[in-house]
Amino acid sequence: MPSIDIQLDLSAEQCRAHYAGVADSIHTRTPDGRSVMLPSRVLHHIIKRDGVHGTYRVTFDDGGRFISIRAV
Repeated sequence: MPSIDIQLDLSAEQCRAHYAGVADSIHTRTPDGRSVMLPSRVLHHIIKRDGVHGTYRVTFDDGGRFISIRAV
């Protein structure tokens, strides 16, 4: 399965907007500069009290559909 690493730095307030459905997608970049857009719902299980900070590995199926996201 293909995967990419992304860096996320979202404050608790930014995460609340995503969790509440106000913002429906996350736009970020990989370390090599590729643009990545993910649905906000993928963040729900990784949000901490202070937001989401760090490097995460996003895994996709062969058709490009999201499978998982986890801290690296």
